[in-house]
Amino acid sequence: MSALQPFVRWLMLGCMLVAVTGAASLAIGAEHPSDEAASAASHEATTHGEAPEPVLNPLVFDPDLAIYTAIIFAVLLAVLWKFAWGPITEALDAREKAVADNIAAAEAKHEEAKGLLAAHEARLATAKEEVREMLEEARRDAEATKSQILSEAEAAAKSRHDRAVRDIEQARDSAVRTLAETSANLAVDLAGKVIAQNLSTDQQAELVREATTKLANTSPSNN
Repeated sequence: MSALQPFVRWLMLGCMLVAVTGAASLAIGAEHPSDEAASAASHEATTHGEAPEPVLNPLVFDPDLAIYTAIIFAVLLAVLWKFAWGPITEALDAREKAVADNIAAAEAKHEEAKGLLAAHEARLATAKEEVREMLEEARRDAEATKSQILSEAEAAAKSRHDRAVRDIEQARDSAVRTLAETSANLAVDLAGKVIAQNLSTDQQAELVREATTKLANTSPSNN
């Protein structure tokens, strides 16, 4: 609306000048009629037997008529200003304000949308990073679990193997000792039968212990 106010002022000034000029022209014409108009009017009046009437000359200035015209124009201008220009100006101001408010609201909405978009993109990037970290952590956990399971399986297998080896060795040694003792007893018994009258019980027991010790020392578990 600020751009229209100078135009409105110049328009009103132009109307005033036109009105004053017109009034001045009418006043001048009324005071000094032209020669042709005066002769024509005089001729017509003579023809009809009437007195000639004055003809208005627009070039003659009449101060009274000019002042009267200016007063009427000022009154009309005041009325128009109050009842026409004022509402028009207010309407234009309101329209301009509404347009400015709409533009400001649109810009605010645009900025808000940009902010929401940026926040959404930030949240999306954060979510992607969190998912990536979760997958990486799951992969590390899986690798650790796999390594732990393999280690435990290897340890359990080694333990079972070692226990089985020990059991086998113990069983073998026990069998060897039993066999040695049995063999020694058989040998002593056989020898006792042969030389029953020449060996005492203690001597027979000593022979059995010696034979058992020799068999134990020659067993595979001691090699």
